[in-house]
Amino acid sequence: MEQTKYTAGQLADVAGTTVRTVQYYDQIGLLNAERSGGKRIRTYDDADLVKLQQILFYKKLGLSLKEIQHSCLRYEQAEDLKRILARQNELLFRKETEIRSNRAIIEAILSAIEAGHHCDLEQMVKLTLGLNRDTIFEYERLRLDPDTVTVFGQYEIDGEKAAAIYWQWKKLLVEAVLLKFVGIQPDSDAGYQLGKKWGVFVRNATNGNEELADAYYAARRQSHLWPEEDRLLMDACEGYLEQSYRYFLIREGDGHDEVEQSCL
Repeated sequence: MEQTKYTAGQLADVAGTTVRTVQYYDQIGLLNAERSGGKRIRTYDDADLVKLQQILFYKKLGLSLKEIQHSCLRYEQAEDLKRILARQNELLFRKETEIRSNRAIIEAILSAIEAGHHCDLEQMVKLTLGLNRDTIFEYERLRLDPDTVTVFGQYEIDGEKAAAIYWQWKKLLVEAVLLKFVGIQPDSDAGYQLGKKWGVFVRNATNGNEELADAYYAARRQSHLWPEEDRLLMDACEGYLEQSYRYFLIREGDGHDEVEQSCL
């Protein structure tokens, strides 16, 4: 059966890229076109299409063209490709972590600014610049008591879910520290909003489950094992968070009847 032949333009259209990209990959040896008519006419076949799609896929993952050419397209064993992709996955996770950290800081600063209080932006920036974007990775070495670990395991609090909970928690901690730092009282509109967000966070983190809430409380009691930065942040703002949450409950008419949710 005769194979389909593609011009550079046709190959680019099918693969969803540009003619210039196809020509460049051909130039550096990633693709090998058949040449005819004094090498002026270049054509590609289905194998080239598959290869181009692979190149574009690996490129989207952030791999360099050199890595793609020498490792991904020429791997001898599946384990080689697995190792390359696992390494790239780790790099992407670290980039994602940095982005999440930056967003948490930005959102916390915005909340402090929107509070309508005089804010020393320079001091807030200095405060947040000192935060370590890689603190979350220190939890890989955290060893909580077996009972707490078992509960978290039962409710699948690990991996992506744990990271999502962590960043929401960290954002609220930074926000509380900033509000406290610029002198905004917990019984203010900004404190009310913080208390409201804290209540939503706790409900989402625990799903209203008392056993899971107890596990978080147990983890809090073991904060001496936490990364230093998070322990200091929590120690600095825990009282502020509690007061903000209580103020939120009072304004909502719930008083002090609701179960305390202020020390995750």
